[in-house]
Amino acid sequence: MKKIIYILALLPLWGCSGFLDEVDQDKLIPEKVEHYEALLLKEFNGTYPLMRTVDHMTDNLVEDPTATTSRKFSVKTTYTWQREIEIDENGNRISGINSSWEFMYEDIAIANYVIELIDDALGEENQRNYTKGEAYFIRALSYFNLVNLYGLPYNEATANVDLGVPLRDNIGVELTYSRNTVAECYAFIENDLEKAIELITLSAAEKSIWHPNLAACNLLMSRIKLYQQKWDEAIDFADKVIESRSLVKITPNAPFVTQSNSEILYSYYTTNPIRLTDDIPFKANPQLINMYEAKDLRKAVFFSSIDDGTGRFNYYSNKYIRDTYTELGFANFRVAEAYLNRAEAYAKKGESANALNDIMALHAKRYSDVSGIVYPSNPTEVLTLVLNERRKEFCFEDHHRWFDLRRMENRPEIQHEFTLIENNGTRLGKEVYTLLSNDLNYTLPIPIQERNNNPLIRNNERYEKIPIIVD
Repeated sequence: MKKIIYILALLPLWGCSGFLDEVDQDKLIPEKVEHYEALLLKEFNGTYPLMRTVDHMTDNLVEDPTATTSRKFSVKTTYTWQREIEIDENGNRISGINSSWEFMYEDIAIANYVIELIDDALGEENQRNYTKGEAYFIRALSYFNLVNLYGLPYNEATANVDLGVPLRDNIGVELTYSRNTVAECYAFIENDLEKAIELITLSAAEKSIWHPNLAACNLLMSRIKLYQQKWDEAIDFADKVIESRSLVKITPNAPFVTQSNSEILYSYYTTNPIRLTDDIPFKANPQLINMYEAKDLRKAVFFSSIDDGTGRFNYYSNKYIRDTYTELGFANFRVAEAYLNRAEAYAKKGESANALNDIMALHAKRYSDVSGIVYPSNPTEVLTLVLNERRKEFCFEDHHRWFDLRRMENRPEIQHEFTLIENNGTRLGKEVYTLLSNDLNYTLPIPIQERNNNPLIRNNERYEKIPIIVD
């Protein structure tokens, strides 16, 4: 990798210490296209700002009921969907648990810097176009994540008034700011992706898997159209991905995310992964594990199992284990999503046969043997199948499950149990928390320090979560 150039000079960093902060001027300023390219790689690829406890909020993860309270306590506020996730029940602040806002806006600030200044960089025109397109892609993905964590779920009827997140497209300094609407956020994201597609196409440059290519841009656009229930457009962009790349047969006992796997369009997040095998107090939900049929190869590839001492097995995700699931990054754009986006859009349009064709194509690459699989014909059952396949395929990847739950028309009610066990093994009882189908707590609170620094920003309304105490 080329030498990383840090451009803190003139660069405002957006974060919980203030939306934009002035920084020291005594830094190296990039001059060449390759400097800007290296900057994007270092900032976004190396330290992708995943919401680190996102899976603890979903139905994919449950507690190990034998684990002591102290081992689970640091993530209890998100696991139990508390109104204020940065303050524990003892009144203490929890550092880093709601830091995605800060780091995503830092990525956006750097993307803005590149977009605004790269036209004057030394280098070939096609390389400038590609790097500028990459910056637009990164800004689009960052805002997509932000609006789906901190903005209300997309609803066409109310998107023009529902609060999203603040939008900025320049490197100017503002001390106070307000939130844009969800509709404005999605329009901004789409516009950025259109520019990314235009510039990357114009460049005709070939980059490594660490850079978003045209197929990755089309896949993200398909996802964004799907979230807005623009079914035909979601299908059109998925078509473009499927026309350019193919699914690959999954192989047990070998990493799936590799340089040679043509199904991987774009790989990123190369450092500091969340490893659920290091987080033994929480395990994969047995309900999720039981969804994988005997011939489904994904169970062996996606999970490791450990005997709990009683002959039963707890399962933990492999997706953040290097050389077991991935030889590249821990977040990836994959062709499988194009098939599942398209299948869902077809199912929503009432085109069950087309939806099933996409699921069958996926199964052919995920099952050891597809003979004997019985597919439904009822449209409602077809849609359920598609959504279940999406859950199985993308469990413990990026923000997929949490975002999918947020946008469901009929969300499941989720219950999380939290068993109280002292360090000496004394069991005190069990608390049961519920996330309702239309719960306000599907939208995260704006970080506390951000609210303190900018009193104009409006926080999201959330419920206090009071447990039911059992046994």
